[in-house]
Amino acid sequence: MISLIIMKTLTKNDMMDYVTGAVIMGCGGGGGAAWGTRMIDEAFEKGWEFKLMDIAQVDDSKMLCILAGVGGGVPQEVRDKVAHYHEKVNLGPDARLIRLQKSAKELAEYIGKEFYSYIASETGGGNGVLPMYLNAVEGKPSVDADCCGRAKPEMGISLTNAAGIPVTPLSMVTPFIETVILKDSVDDYRAEDITRHVAVASGGSVTVARCPASMKEYRKGVVPGQVSRCMKIGRAIREAKEKGKDVKAEFVKASDAIQVFQGKVTSFSMEGKGGFNWGDWIIEGSGKYSGHKLRIWYKNENLVSWLDDEPYILCPDLVTVIDEDGFEGTSNFARDKTHEGKNVIVYGIKAHENWKKPEGLEIFTPKHFGIDLEYVPFEKARI
Repeated sequence: MISLIIMKTLTKNDMMDYVTGAVIMGCGGGGGAAWGTRMIDEAFEKGWEFKLMDIAQVDDSKMLCILAGVGGGVPQEVRDKVAHYHEKVNLGPDARLIRLQKSAKELAEYIGKEFYSYIASETGGGNGVLPMYLNAVEGKPSVDADCCGRAKPEMGISLTNAAGIPVTPLSMVTPFIETVILKDSVDDYRAEDITRHVAVASGGSVTVARCPASMKEYRKGVVPGQVSRCMKIGRAIREAKEKGKDVKAEFVKASDAIQVFQGKVTSFSMEGKGGFNWGDWIIEGSGKYSGHKLRIWYKNENLVSWLDDEPYILCPDLVTVIDEDGFEGTSNFARDKTHEGKNVIVYGIKAHENWKKPEGLEIFTPKHFGIDLEYVPFEKARI
């Protein structure tokens, strides 16, 4: 019996809904909405199609790899130091696509196998769209999954790592189209350090293709249905706005999020160093939260929170900050004080069940970041 493979061709609304949902699920990181939107606009202008398929329909033997941007904050002097290379290597408007294709091609040539599809390392408005964009360019399907179910700051924080899928070999391509192949590494954290140093030396970013493995192996290291879930969240928000419905209620229904705080942002700090953005949100409560204060610490993404100085929502569970005006996810990559003074709603969302297993908690709790707090599941937190 021959099984029928069904692929859904995504509309522009579908993709923009994904971005809306992915920015929220990205917890302040994962690449901004503007980055993802540019890729989507270009794809539809050029007639490239985004096709999505359930991972259950992908043959076990098919090869996949993660495709993502790696990097983050660096001091201005670091960016200034390499600025002249942009003039020497001027690739024009196709620079992003050239980098993506080169990183994927270099890895495929190194392992001697073609990739059936590229998959996202994390959920995010930029990094979530990026592999789907190259799949569209090359006429490949995207699988309805990613490797985290949220965004996270380091390559080693990945369900592929928890599942034992090797991160190497991997290929890095800098903004100046320099290629670095990392043949092997001691572990994912060593690969992270090497890749991050290349990113910093390149002004803050590199494009990376990594974790080449079969679909059979990837099934153990992904969050199935994550692309569809983000589209569902984005669609619920968009349609609620269009039809005059209660946006908050429709969002909660679509996402299973729980409101954990509401108030005004009195401080938003950010420091770019080591290829990451670091900082804190300080939010003074309003309404039923009046008299209370929420602090959220982030390293690219929101990771640890304290309510009145007591541990609250902790990674791997999701802490996401939504701007009440327009009901949109917020970014930890704002280069000014634009968040201060905003009225926001903070939601908690349970991490995927695989993060709650011993191999998941071993690599993604506050203790990984040097914060001596025992992980307490979101559903048991004091809300």
